[in-house]
Amino acid sequence: MSTAPAPRRKHYHTLKTYACALLALGIGGIVPAYCSASIYKEQKACGLQPPLPSPDRSDALSQQLAFFTLGGLRSLVAEIYTLDATDAWSKRDWPRLRSRWESATTLMPRRLNYWINAENDMTSNAAGDVIRNRKLSRSEQENAYREYIKLGENFLLEGIANNPQSWKLYTALAEHYGNLYRLPQFDKAIDTMKKAIELGAPEYYKRVLFYNLCRVPGREQEAWQLGRSLFENEMHRVPSVHFLLFALQNKIQVPAAEALSIDQLYRTDAGETEEEVLQRAIREIELFSNNDLLYPTYGVKEFLQKHATTAENELRPD
Repeated sequence: MSTAPAPRRKHYHTLKTYACALLALGIGGIVPAYCSASIYKEQKACGLQPPLPSPDRSDALSQQLAFFTLGGLRSLVAEIYTLDATDAWSKRDWPRLRSRWESATTLMPRRLNYWINAENDMTSNAAGDVIRNRKLSRSEQENAYREYIKLGENFLLEGIANNPQSWKLYTALAEHYGNLYRLPQFDKAIDTMKKAIELGAPEYYKRVLFYNLCRVPGREQEAWQLGRSLFENEMHRVPSVHFLLFALQNKIQVPAAEALSIDQLYRTDAGETEEEVLQRAIREIELFSNNDLLYPTYGVKEFLQKHATTAENELRPD
């Protein structure tokens, strides 16, 4: 019966996994690596190869993998780094997690999901963990939180620098800037999402752009114009779009020919009565009246008060 503590056995298992991977690389790739080393040097001199990550002298894994990054084994080494990133994530070892993603993205800068996953690990996992770390003072929590948010942004910016025509990276960056719970920067989210759409992002992202426009005071007119065009497409006729168009109409001067009535916004069936449509409108508008999504609520209070008063008068006996 084994007497080794469970954590130690787990550590040995992890080391065994990496050892097996390295052995496989060594057996199957050492000769190709020698042959491709000179090719790599020529390609690097011509600017055809991204730089290799510098091995950290205190990091055993990066030292062991340094040789295999030459030539055609870069993708395999990058995958090993992502596996170790998962191990770092499970242990909440955020500095190691960052280092592994930096190495993986350096080796394979065209692998879009690496940049996106790196941003998510920094912004959602690392930042979310350090802000709740009771071992840190409040100021240390906030500083570490902001640092990881910035690191997430930097991964995507560097990814875009390497893949300037990728709408996927631009949408990821726009969602990073528009994240309600991670120091949002809605103006940046808007500009970045516009670029993503220009590069061919799917139709759905126009609605995300609309939501962010609605969150920025002073951009109501632009938001209205986009929302009005979205309303013409059946796929965008959802409660949030209906509500925001209602609110925007109460803020800006909308041309009569373009304005949408309660009936146009909330009717779902030609056979519904006006009262049924109105009741649906009241329910949905009330649902969003105290939203935590930073949606504007122009005219909502007045609308609900008006119809509550009307209902009271109808119920009051003569």
